[in-house]
Amino acid sequence: MPKIAHDIAANEGKTPVAFFWHLGDFRLGFDIDCDMLERLHPGYDCTERTQPLADDDMDAYLGDAWKDFLERQIAPFGGTRVFLGIGNHELAAGRTRDDFRNFFRRWLTQGPIHAQRRADARRGIPSSEGDTSYHFVTRGADFIFLDNADPQAFTPGQITWLARVLAADVADPGVRTIVVGMHAALPNSTVREHAMDASCQGRCSGDQVYGMLFRAQNLSAPPSQRKNVVVFASHMHTFAADVYATPEHSGQVVPGWVIGTAGAEQYAAEIRYGYVLAEVRADGSVAVEFRGVTRDTPPAAEGPGAAAATDYCFALNHETPRWRQQPPPACPCGSTP
Repeated sequence: MPKIAHDIAANEGKTPVAFFWHLGDFRLGFDIDCDMLERLHPGYDCTERTQPLADDDMDAYLGDAWKDFLERQIAPFGGTRVFLGIGNHELAAGRTRDDFRNFFRRWLTQGPIHAQRRADARRGIPSSEGDTSYHFVTRGADFIFLDNADPQAFTPGQITWLARVLAADVADPGVRTIVVGMHAALPNSTVREHAMDASCQGRCSGDQVYGMLFRAQNLSAPPSQRKNVVVFASHMHTFAADVYATPEHSGQVVPGWVIGTAGAEQYAAEIRYGYVLAEVRADGSVAVEFRGVTRDTPPAAEGPGAAAATDYCFALNHETPRWRQQPPPACPCGSTP
């Protein structure tokens, strides 16, 4: 994350960034992150994790992990605004959405989100201050975060709220682009083994949302009234483009990317860290570029265990997942809004 922040700052003159959007999984949560282990016990073998830990190490980690995330991953962004989305790792080890809302309230109620909630209330789109699903409209684009962290599904309330937001966007000639972020990718994608496909609740609610986003493009309208809709997710710790270009979506493809490369264990043989630079152009189209960061990208890690943590990060922080979730049997999904 500090390397990503540095790369953004270093290219500010050529590609100024309005904000950085984190789509969840701030820290490991159910175990201690390697970099925090190395600071606690320099030389700790993060690969095998067989060395004994103190009885209170995990409790101390859980007490410090989110604060450490803010200090070491968010603070390096300096004056660049950061928006946060919840992931399933934020709900590990007994944490709840209320815990998340309370700790990160400053980010969930920051200016653009708060102003949008007030504007929405005036036009009959109710929502709760500090909710983990939110949106904000800026410079002709509506940025929508949908919470499907755990379980990987949407609630009826979220779907009703999204239907109202999208209806307002379609009716607003000033909104040309709809950019949707979420943690787990929608069903029937190229990363379906780690997305919303594992349960009927996830598949049915995800299919509803996918249909809503496809229809929000308003493709039957004159070109001037159509909307550019794109979707980003991060639950799968890798980078993938065109994730909804699958047989199930033939003829109804919504542009989509998975970007889970900001430091989490990579679900691929090749370790690839970086971020997506998304440019919303004047005509409403969205250009997407993956920008990688490497071991040589500043800043270098410093302090106790820094060298060992860096070695682990760039050489060993990956696995080919042993899990391959099986889709549920045929799901009797209901009607879509």
